[in-house]
Amino acid sequence: MSTDVLRLERRHNYATITLNRPEKRNALNEPLLKALDDALIAVEQDKEVRAVIVRGAGGSFCSGLDLAEADRLEGGHSPVGIERVFHRLENVAVPTIAAVQGAALAGGCELALHCDLRIGAEDLRMGMTVARVGLLVPYDFIRKLIEIIGAANTSYILYTAEPVDARRALAMGMVHEIVANEKLDDAATALAERVSANAPLSLRTMKKSLRRSLSESNDAYHDDILEMGRMVRASKDAKEGIRAFLEKRKPNWCGE
Repeated sequence: MSTDVLRLERRHNYATITLNRPEKRNALNEPLLKALDDALIAVEQDKEVRAVIVRGAGGSFCSGLDLAEADRLEGGHSPVGIERVFHRLENVAVPTIAAVQGAALAGGCELALHCDLRIGAEDLRMGMTVARVGLLVPYDFIRKLIEIIGAANTSYILYTAEPVDARRALAMGMVHEIVANEKLDDAATALAERVSANAPLSLRTMKKSLRRSLSESNDAYHDDILEMGRMVRASKDAKEGIRAFLEKRKPNWCGE
């Protein structure tokens, strides 16, 4: 399977999904999210696949949502599409591996965190930069951050909106291993081959058990937070933040 914005390659008993918008640092627009969703469905239907690598073409993994597209949307940006696709990624039946280089910011950081395993290149920068543009991290994505790196580290990267480098990402638990940039693809392939050499029924059952054991945190009441999120996305500050980013200037916040 191959589109202009995504490539799905089937290897022996694992698959590789490559985001293919290198000129936009693999920013997530609607066609790319649709292609990613379709690729994950195809992987689910292939019972011979025992592992999946997710990677980005070019020098970046994924710089998050395409803010140029978000600026064109009426009524503020909605994260429903990205949440649905990432939920599918999180629940793919087999282990998933993110090969992360360069920028993995906002939605790109969450894309990596929704994979089970993460290998980082020496030049990676991971973080949640959405407060810089007046947006917010959806409730489920904050839950994922806490699941992976704990509440203290989550607070730090959310409130500062500053990316962390490879060394700190490793210390936080955002990635499992750091390798030289030129060795990233080989390291991800070696890990996929190591994982996929194991018994397929064991892999699928252990993956399901892991996800089930973490599912209780989804049940916390958060309707009020979802409503607050809708207000933030439709706010004047959200529109100003995106415009300022696109115009390469500092935003003028008004708190509305």
